[in-house]
Amino acid sequence: MTYHRRETFLPFTRPVIGQAEIDELIDCIHSGWITTGPKSAKFEAELCAYNGVPHCLAMNSATTAQEITMQVLGLQPGDEVITTSLTWVSTLSTVVLQGGVPVLVDIDPKTLNLDPLKLEAAITPRTKGIIPVHLTGLPCPMDAIYAVAAKHGLWVVEDAAQAMGAHYKGKKIGSDPRSVMSVYSFHPNKNMTTGEGGAIAFFDDAHLPRIQRLRFHGIERDAWKRQSKEGSVHIDVAEPARKANFMDLQAAIGLHQIKQLDGFNARRRVLFLRYLELMKDMDEVLLPWEGDLNHGHCFHLFVARIRPEKAGLTRDEFVQALKDENIGTGIHYRPAHVHSYYQDFYTNRHPHAMPKEGLPNSEWSGERLCSLPLWPGLTEEDQDQVVATIKEILVRARTKVVV
Repeated sequence: MTYHRRETFLPFTRPVIGQAEIDELIDCIHSGWITTGPKSAKFEAELCAYNGVPHCLAMNSATTAQEITMQVLGLQPGDEVITTSLTWVSTLSTVVLQGGVPVLVDIDPKTLNLDPLKLEAAITPRTKGIIPVHLTGLPCPMDAIYAVAAKHGLWVVEDAAQAMGAHYKGKKIGSDPRSVMSVYSFHPNKNMTTGEGGAIAFFDDAHLPRIQRLRFHGIERDAWKRQSKEGSVHIDVAEPARKANFMDLQAAIGLHQIKQLDGFNARRRVLFLRYLELMKDMDEVLLPWEGDLNHGHCFHLFVARIRPEKAGLTRDEFVQALKDENIGTGIHYRPAHVHSYYQDFYTNRHPHAMPKEGLPNSEWSGERLCSLPLWPGLTEEDQDQVVATIKEILVRARTKVVV
């Protein structure tokens, strides 16, 4: 690998949209049905089949999906839900929007996921459930989490926003009925996309009509059929609700993305393992764990952690140096509790919801992590250039070369 500066910007991720998706979009437009309709219903059926669940309802975002799970489960003001701080803030905010209190536990520094050994100490009489986050596409140790949940009568909702196609002990994430619900994301940076969108997977038939109502104005199931030949012109609003429906325009993309998902993930794995090999001698960087037979990674992100004391520069300086070389990165994530709202939330309003010892592993990783470019369309040449540039940046940092 020979270093040379890129002429064009390389983003850290990019969706892979092919001709099949484009043709389906055109068909959708010509059909005259572009909002929620038959393609959306077909996409939901494909999600159920892929994930091995009886119900999977799509909506406008994973954030809305997570918010609806909290509402369906009856979270009340003051109720507590245990989760991690090393996640996007929506994991916490969807609890707070219901009046609940997200109680934080630290991560396992090897996996970046919630440490199940810290769950017991976080449980109080107000604890209702646990939200494990499968960060980077690497599944959490679910058996240990389920054991704690069963012992204390708690529900488990999986934040699988980054984990479509991942599996734990041979089961697709979201397909274990010990989780009352699981939430997926189809944002453009995810392993498959519908432009925007998310979904809730679940097993209990009783939840079906409520979730359908809550995603569309409180109207009962299959409300879109009222405009079709067999539909009734009358509707009934059963309860106040949001408008969060999924569109056929989105489904047109998703119907072909889901067919390619395993192939996308296989390509991500090749690139992920190749990064590990190319960077194995970089003592300045802590490389991510690839998972094992139990923790079936879907390789959503390649998250390296910069060791400033060895690299001679901070994570932010490293990110800026790559940007100056026309290479994009991501930060996944700044721990949620360091954002201004949550600093006040845990310092002044709910100090009991943070461990007395703080979250040292989350903070250590949050100050150092950086997501390198990774998506199915990334070429080996692109990857070689990324690694060669990283090596060049580290040499400059050690020798304090100014360019």
